[in-house]
Amino acid sequence: MDKNQLEIIQSNFRNKEVSISFNSLIKFNPFFEINSNINVDKIDRQLFKKLSLEKIFENKEIIEKLNSNSKINFNIKRFRNNLIKSHSSNLNLAYGRLTFSSKIFISGGEINCRGDSLLIEEYPRLNFDCKFNIKDIKKLSNKVSISKNFKKETFDLNVVGSLNLLNKKINFKILIIDRIDKAKEEEIKYFKETFENILFEDDFFDIFREDKIKKFITEII
Repeated sequence: MDKNQLEIIQSNFRNKEVSISFNSLIKFNPFFEINSNINVDKIDRQLFKKLSLEKIFENKEIIEKLNSNSKINFNIKRFRNNLIKSHSSNLNLAYGRLTFSSKIFISGGEINCRGDSLLIEEYPRLNFDCKFNIKDIKKLSNKVSISKNFKKETFDLNVVGSLNLLNKKINFKILIIDRIDKAKEEEIKYFKETFENILFEDDFFDIFREDKIKKFITEII
């Protein structure tokens, strides 16, 4: 038995708000590190409302000491009949810097995001690079209201920028539509306002709610 690490295999946690299963390897020496593979089968949205970014960032000394690698798979049953089909994320936290990648499969396509943030800064920003790749507009239209004037069969959107995690303000560096058309200044302004009005009208942790993604896709297509 290795006293420098603890391995947790096929563990489960369930209550009224959440149901998860996970495997974790916790290392104590030469430094503290957690490596986890987490499967989320159920989660109550109200749970996120109990989280506060402001309170989390008050503990910067603790954040700086945490080292973790987590793979999170959302296997929520209600996804199967809705817009979102599956959602997985990889999170790496080391010395206060968070790097992430996320993949969301939706009807007719997928959304891929990656980015990073130095969480121990006074005003941390999240840098991101997100791609909306819609391969089948007709299939998507069964879940989302799309304008009858939209005649394309596919749609691609690449957005690169950053957002202020505390002030909920977003900035775009690159915005490319259908891989060839770089957005004009007025289009960038429109996307900025749409992101902020829809995605940040509630708490930060509500960003990836399905109804918000639906509303955003409806606005941009």
